[in-house]
Formats: sequence, C-alpha cells, structure tokens
Amino acid sequence: MSLVEEFADFVGSVPCREVSLPWGRAQVWDVGKGRPIVLLHGIAAGRRTFFRLVPLLAKSRRVIVPPLRGEDLPEPRATWDAMLDDVAALLRALDLGDATLFGASFGGAIALDYGARADPRVTEIRVQGTFKGFRLRPRDRLAHLLSYAAPASLGAAYFARRVRRGPDMKLLAEHAPGIDELFPRWCAATPFPTLRRRIALLHALDLSGPVRAIPVPLAFLHGAKDRVVPRAFFEELRRLRPDADATLLDAGGHNLPLTHHRILGTWLDGRNSLP
Repeated sequence: MSLVEEFADFVGSVPCREVSLPWGRAQVWDVGKGRPIVLLHGIAAGRRTFFRLVPLLAKSRRVIVPPLRGEDLPEPRATWDAMLDDVAALLRALDLGDATLFGASFGGAIALDYGARADPRVTEIRVQGTFKGFRLRPRDRLAHLLSYAAPASLGAAYFARRVRRGPDMKLLAEHAPGIDELFPRWCAATPFPTLRRRIALLHALDLSGPVRAIPVPLAFLHGAKDRVVPRAFFEELRRLRPDADATLLDAGGHNLPLTHHRILGTWLDGRNSLP
C-alpha cells in the first residue's frame, strides 16, 4: 500500500467523537487506550500531518487530535488566548488527566503557553520544531506584509507557491513519497483568513515568560535540517529552560510527523535517546 493509499485509508477509518469547544462542535480524533496524549498541529495542513504518527502512539496511548480553531471555518479574528481556552475546554470535555500535551511548530507554541497555566490535567509538555516567538528575516517581511494586505485569493496563491518551493519538500519526497504531492493541497485546505491571522499572532508572540514558568517536565525536539524554524529558535528554548530534555535530530527537517514518525513516536514515549 502506498502512503497516499495509507492516508486515504486512515482518514476514512479513524475513530472520531464530537466535542463541544468554545468555537463550535469539533470532530476530534480519539484513538487507542492508555495514558492520554493530545497532539496539536501546525500552522497549515491541519492534523493530516499526524496520520503516520497516530497509529504508532495508539498501540499504548489514548491519542486525542483536535482541529485547531479556524481549521474548518475561517477565523480571521481569533485570539491567542481563545486558542489556549480551546485546549482547556477539550481537556475538560474528555475528562482527561495525567495527559501529555504535544505540539508541532505552531501547535508547539500553543502547548508551551498552555503549559504555563499549570493545568493539573497536564503532566508533561513535549514540543517539536517550535519557538518562543517567530521573527521574520528582513527579506521576507515585505512579502508577508503584502500577503496580509492582498485579497485572500492572491495571498493564498502566494502561500501555496512558497509551500511547493519550500525547504522541506525534498525531505518529504525522500521519506514520504507521494505525500510531497499532497502536502501543498493540505496546506491550501487551511482557510487563508485563518492562516493570515495565525501568522499575525506569531509575529506578536513572546513566550519567554511562559516557557520559564512551565511547572511540569518539558522536552524539546528539533530537526537539524529544519529551515522553516531554524535551529536558532531551538537554542533559544534551551537557554530559557536548561533543565528541559532537548534533542537535536541530525537527519530531520520540519515535518518530522511525516518524515520521521517512528523516531518521533519513540521520543513521545519518553525515550529521549534517539538513534
């Protein structure tokens, strides 16, 4: 079975349950039994990026994967605090306890900030390819400002072009053949007003204080070949929390749930010494 067929089979059969969240009724993936782990996806492409990871984790864990606010319906005015409140509502609605909160990229920033709330339901925070705040390179600032001001159709086309030419596409083609063709379409499925709002929120973000305040065990994982979120952001997190487990994966890029799902699954099981 090809990865494209595997993805179609997974999406067609993954167990879902309807959960009431502040923004509406969400179809939440709820798979497996055991100690719960909640997966928060990145800025675009949605939770599809976890399709190779979920079955591995579900062998020993209860895996909860919600869509983030704005993924199904545009949320051009969503606030950062509202997304944190969504996580709290999910944990309450499913009566989760002793949970691991894992976030990739944008979802990792949400997980870090939520960790500072010291919710007793969450006993561990793990993040991959994330940051305390995202600063654009000078050459990208004008392009992003234009995409904010442009009509949604033009902004979406610009973003899709950047994804197709993105630095992680070669790794996707190598480690997830076929998915590299689907990935730009997954990104395009995220409503552009939502994407534009998420990017704007990241530009105003500084999680230095929350990261220092997280009271539960904390772990960082980063791909050494990540060009979407460069290694400097990982090093910033390490300096903020020298007590955290911090792992640099030499062979990995940004989309580890797709390209290195087995290694990521091992790491999420708490085994921080990776091959």
